[in-house]
Amino acid sequence: MGEMGSGMGMVIQDFDDKVERAGVVQVYEKWTPEIAEGKAAEFGLRTARQMGLQNVELESDSMTLINMLRAKSFPLNYFGRISRTVLDIANSFSCIKFNFTRRNGNAVAHGIAHLLPLSYSTWFWVEIIPETIAPLVLLDSFDLPS
Repeated sequence: MGEMGSGMGMVIQDFDDKVERAGVVQVYEKWTPEIAEGKAAEFGLRTARQMGLQNVELESDSMTLINMLRAKSFPLNYFGRISRTVLDIANSFSCIKFNFTRRNGNAVAHGIAHLLPLSYSTWFWVEIIPETIAPLVLLDSFDLPS
């Protein structure tokens, strides 16, 4: 979204890659990609918890975020605070895995975060995704190299 604000996209899929829920939050604040990725992880885990899921895999294309969550070590800055919140939510699940994925493996969430027109609000899709994002589900399942 660049100069127009920030977007956080999340996708919850079952083990067969079927989309169970997708969502986007668009805000006026202009965040760094690192902050947006942390906020998207928080958004996704909060949604998974509200759905009553217990076994969760968090995928992110931020190696920094994934490494901090695995190490349970956070810097004393805003990104560290967001990451700590993500870990606190993650600890509410029976089983949680933190996995790094390349941007291509995160195409659906990335596409949803940049949906147009901008609405500066929160949107959810249950068992469907917007038509403009549907082709990315296939790309996401392949996790193609960059």
